[in-house]
Amino acid sequence: MNVKYIRLPDLLYDLDQARAKGNYKKKLRALSRIELLIIDEFLLTPTTSEQQSDILELLELRYNTHSTIFASQFIPQGWHENLGSSAIADAILDRITANSYLIHIKGSKSMRVREFE
Repeated sequence: MNVKYIRLPDLLYDLDQARAKGNYKKKLRALSRIELLIIDEFLLTPTTSEQQSDILELLELRYNTHSTIFASQFIPQGWHENLGSSAIADAILDRITANSYLIHIKGSKSMRVREFE
C-alpha cells in the first residue's frame, strides 16, 4: 500500500512552494493518488484563506477514492474555528466527516511519555 505521513504545516508549506515553482497541480495530483494519506497536527493553528483552499482542493481530489487519516489534539468540533468559520470551512468539514470514523484517544499524559502494555 502506498502510504504517506505528513504534518499539516509541512503539507501546506510544500503546496505553497509548489505554487511558487509552477507545479502546484502536479503536486496535488501526486498527493491525490496516495492510497493512505496521514495528516498529523491537523488544524492546531488557524489557517489562511489560501491554505483553506489548498486543503479543500486536496480533499476534493481524494474524496471517495483514497483514505485519509487526520490526527489532531483537538476534537473535530474545534476544527471549524481554525478554518475561518466560512463556507469553505463547511465544505472541508463536510468532506472529512462524510463516511468517516472517529477514534478518540483519551489521556492526561502525552503519547510520548505514556506507557503502553
